[in-house]
Amino acid sequence: MAEDTYPFPDDEFDELGRQRVPQGVHRAPRPWWRVWGPLIAVVVLAPLLAWGLVRIAAGGGDDGAAPTTPSITATDGTPTDAATDGTEPAPEESTGAGEGETSEEPTPEETATEPEPEPVDRAVAVSVLNGASVQGLAGRTQEKLAGLGWSNITSGNYQSAQPEVSTVFFRDESLRAAAEAVASELGIAQVSELADVASITVVLRSDFAE
Repeated sequence: MAEDTYPFPDDEFDELGRQRVPQGVHRAPRPWWRVWGPLIAVVVLAPLLAWGLVRIAAGGGDDGAAPTTPSITATDGTPTDAATDGTEPAPEESTGAGEGETSEEPTPEETATEPEPEPVDRAVAVSVLNGASVQGLAGRTQEKLAGLGWSNITSGNYQSAQPEVSTVFFRDESLRAAAEAVASELGIAQVSELADVASITVVLRSDFAE
């Protein structure tokens, strides 16, 4: 209600009402450090705290200390710890076997053996021919083969000019092993397949050594 329409004269309560000042309605402004202080503390102190924890975890809490280097020992094969700067330790150089010890271990003997060759059939027919013009050469060679276990041997003379060196001929592949055995026992290097021979034929030339 406006004062000019108030029908009653002012009394003591009206005077007190004019002098009364509202209290507790407005608060005084907060100082800046109470508003920004916590935020500044978080921004500044959090990185410092994290850095300190990292340094402690890495073993580098002492700022003035030089980084330690890994030690290399020649007595054991256990790798030493890495340096505190995060680098890996250098690989340990091999110093060879220790005193009184050998570096090589004995290797186990091989257990696998080569397959044994099939036994040679010494009952196959073998013909010994003397082409060296040496008296009795074929007969003596026949006796030598008989003493080695060959049981079907004949002997005779050879008139052809070929071969020029002592040779053991065999008819087909089934007789190769027997022909090679005869050649080995007589010391003849030349072994050839020839379909014209009956079985195995030994031609002796002047290079043959009894």
